[in-house]
Amino acid sequence: MEYKYTTTFNFEVKACEEIAGINLSQANIENLRSLIPTSVDLKKNIDLMGVAFNAAVVNEFNKNGDGIDTKTALDSIQQFIHKPTNIEHNKSKIVGHIVNAGFSDYADSSILINVDEKETNPFHIALGAVVYKTIDKDFFELLQKSTNPDNKMYNTVSASWEVGFSEYQIAVGSKNLKDARVVSDPKEIQNMKPMLRAFGGKGVTDEGEPIYRLITGSVYPLGIGFTL
Repeated sequence: MEYKYTTTFNFEVKACEEIAGINLSQANIENLRSLIPTSVDLKKNIDLMGVAFNAAVVNEFNKNGDGIDTKTALDSIQQFIHKPTNIEHNKSKIVGHIVNAGFSDYADSSILINVDEKETNPFHIALGAVVYKTIDKDFFELLQKSTNPDNKMYNTVSASWEVGFSEYQIAVGSKNLKDARVVSDPKEIQNMKPMLRAFGGKGVTDEGEPIYRLITGSVYPLGIGFTL
């Protein structure tokens, strides 16, 4: 399926012994541990490394100037499952796959069971995945080093979620969606498009207000890329 646009959402990688987490404290890793299904036995499957992480913030715009709202997150969340994880978004260098998807609290990464479509406060899309230890041993060793605070390579690997989409609106005035003015008129969107970071703009209007791209419509998660 073809999409007119793609964007990425980035998080840094951290880890504990049995399960890796992205940009998380040890307590938050524990909160997300349930994202690895019990059917995935990491003790028996010694060639797998469990990974749990927050992949994107909902209702808040990222450094690329892109974001999604609650409805879009709810509509697309199940499509994350079984999507690949790769190196540097190179789809021929698959090193794992996503096994579960859900939502987590913005403050402490505790799993959210029921998310109301009308929710306007920020929260996370949270994913559980496995990484294949034997497919690319150099990458796995780099991932281990990146999650070791005593190694000079600490925090050098990030996880980047890639999503395809064809429609968007524009949000002006605040990186928090609930505080922004949303522009849905096609002509106004076309006039403001050159100001967006995604199209070479500075991410601000002529009046100096921050301007963002709000992803809407059919959204297709394409997978996770581990990047430096």
